[in-house]
Amino acid sequence: MSTWPPPVDLVDLAKTHDPQAVGALFSAGYPRLIGFYRVAGVPPADAEDLAADTVEAMVKSLPKLRASIAFEAWFWAIARTKLRSWIRRKQRGAPEARPDPEPSTPEEQFELAEEHGTIVTALDTLSPRDRELLWLREVEGLSYEEIGGRIKAAAGTVRVACHRARQRLLDAYQQVEQQP
Repeated sequence: MSTWPPPVDLVDLAKTHDPQAVGALFSAGYPRLIGFYRVAGVPPADAEDLAADTVEAMVKSLPKLRASIAFEAWFWAIARTKLRSWIRRKQRGAPEARPDPEPSTPEEQFELAEEHGTIVTALDTLSPRDRELLWLREVEGLSYEEIGGRIKAAAGTVRVACHRARQRLLDAYQQVEQQP
């Protein structure tokens, strides 16, 4: 879909979580978000990730949109809020990453093996598609476009799917970690 703002009937249908409507709605909005973030000075890779996060937040809160006619105002309000949050995080500065030393004591080796087991168990709970996406992106280091070429999907779709797969892995890891 290339028309913007989207028709009200499409927004109404997307509010019911119709997959085609949601896809059409946000496939038109996603490139606009990237452009908005790029013009605001966000680096390209961060702009893509921020746009993916924004789309995910929008999809989750779409049923809360009261008047479908107000979709565009709602869309840009969420985009601006996400941008302000991103700017605040950058101004605070991320803590410096310290290299992890090799485990030197038996306790450290045990903890590392235990964490590895937790990660493997969490990965086992994911769907084969999520595991494939995470492998291609995080291990092989492929771009979203390259992954999209392999699995026959648009780069934006892959970006959102990777983001969701990461979140599902985190959720699964936390669940496994809490089990006795």
